[in-house]
Amino acid sequence: MPMPLTSRMRDWNKSHFYAYGYGWRLSDVDGTAKAAHTGTLSGMYSAVTLLPELDAGFVILINGEAGEARTVLEQVLTKHFTAPGQKRAVAYYAEELAGERAAPESTVAEKRSGAAVADASTSPPRSVASASELASWLGKYRDPWFGEVSICPSDSGVRFESVSSPRLSGPVLDAAGRFLVDFDTLESDADAWLDFANGSPDGQTQLTMAKVDPNADFSYDYEDLHFRRTDECASR
Repeated sequence: MPMPLTSRMRDWNKSHFYAYGYGWRLSDVDGTAKAAHTGTLSGMYSAVTLLPELDAGFVILINGEAGEARTVLEQVLTKHFTAPGQKRAVAYYAEELAGERAAPESTVAEKRSGAAVADASTSPPRSVASASELASWLGKYRDPWFGEVSICPSDSGVRFESVSSPRLSGPVLDAAGRFLVDFDTLESDADAWLDFANGSPDGQTQLTMAKVDPNADFSYDYEDLHFRRTDECASR
């Protein structure tokens, strides 16, 4: 499946194509084929990179919130094989990322995703959702794979709380009448819509999720989750 070729890939790797197939991200780096994939969960970052034409590959495992560290390490190690004479070290790519952070948000998003994004000023304003706004949807929900989450009142509004992955939690916000969760420990491009519905055959309220940013990393595969309400919130 073709994927957008980002300006970062062009600048750093002289890449000409980018695609996804059978779980691998496929691209070219300095004229050499590359197959790679990353893993991201709150507090855990990983990457595996294969360079089959060079009979080389490596794995990165990080215990911590280290998205940029993974990006830099993966880049330096890849270049060690594809462009050994280049001699660009960790500091070079760290400074490149620092420059991106200093750029306007829309420019950074475009550099990461390869697609133009709307200016933040055009996004619906967000406000903390109240328990009264969510009265029909409050409760405990369960997805067969992800497990239990709760959407219940808190001292500051309403919180989305994950039982199995407690760091995947955050306040529920209202964006022009649609609700989303702003995760405490993830970057802003990981925000997720919370879409509620009634009318399932078993009469249970349902919850589905989707990426707020359509250009966000596809490893945030919220669309695979399908929650059903199982209980009410505990009394406060």
